Amino acid sequence: MSELPPIKVTELDIDRLEGMLDKTPYRGDARYDSLREELARAIVVKADEMPDDVVRMNSTVTFEVEESGRQFHLTLCYPHEIKGQPETLSIFAPIGSALLGLSVGQRIDWELPDTKHRHVKIIKVENPQPSN
Repeated sequence: MSELPPIKVTELDIDRLEGMLDKTPYRGDARYDSLREELARAIVVKADEMPDDVVRMNSTVTFEVEESGRQFHLTLCYPHEIKGQPETLSIFAPIGSALLGLSVGQRIDWELPDTKHRHVKIIKVENPQPSN
C-alpha cells in the first residue's frame, strides 16, 4: 500500500465522530477501525482554519476512481442523515472514511472488499456555508 496522504479534520468533526465511535453499536466494532485510524493520524484544525478545498462532514465531493475513470459526486454524511437521501455517502462506508480530510488533487489507495486496490483522486470539494 502506498504512503497515506496527510489529512485535516475540524475539531467539531473529530469530536462528533469520536463520540459516535465510543457508543453502541460502534464501540469495539472492527468494521470502523479504518475510520479510527484516519482520525488518529489527522491534523486537527479549527473550523475557521480549514481550507475550503478539504473534505469534511457534509462536504459534497467529486472524486474519480482512476482505474475506471468513473466520477462520483456525493455528500459525506453521518449515518443518520442518509435515510432516503440520494447522492449521499456515509462516513462509516470505507470510501467515506478514506475521503475525509483529503484536499483537491490528493489521491488515496483504497482497498475494496474483494482485496483489489483502487486509486481515488479528489476533483472538487463543495462545503456548506456556515450558518450564523
